[in-house]
Amino acid sequence: MEEHILIDLSYSVLSILIPALCAIAIELLRRKLGLENIKKVQQELNNKKELAHLAVKFVEQAYKDLKGQEKCDKAAEWLTARIQEQGVKVSVEEVIGLIEAAIRMAKDEFGEQWGKISTR
Repeated sequence: MEEHILIDLSYSVLSILIPALCAIAIELLRRKLGLENIKKVQQELNNKKELAHLAVKFVEQAYKDLKGQEKCDKAAEWLTARIQEQGVKVSVEEVIGLIEAAIRMAKDEFGEQWGKISTR
């Protein structure tokens, strides 16, 4: 009789313990995958920012005869092509934002010299 009670008790404990352990394992896995996705998105954004910075520098060097929006358009074309080469999707709005941010960064970096460079 005591064996029967012990077995029933064991089954009761296992019926509570196994689902709880599964829930914990699933939550840990979900968090791990979530962190990896966040890291992937951050790396992708950093790559896009770096490419935008390169696009602005490239256009400043290669298209000295262009002004304002024309330069911006060329930088956007170059950036879009490089990002798509990597197999990453990018929207027009994102490209514009990345280019504008890179231009702002360049202006902050070069200060007054930027105006002299970009108007030649």
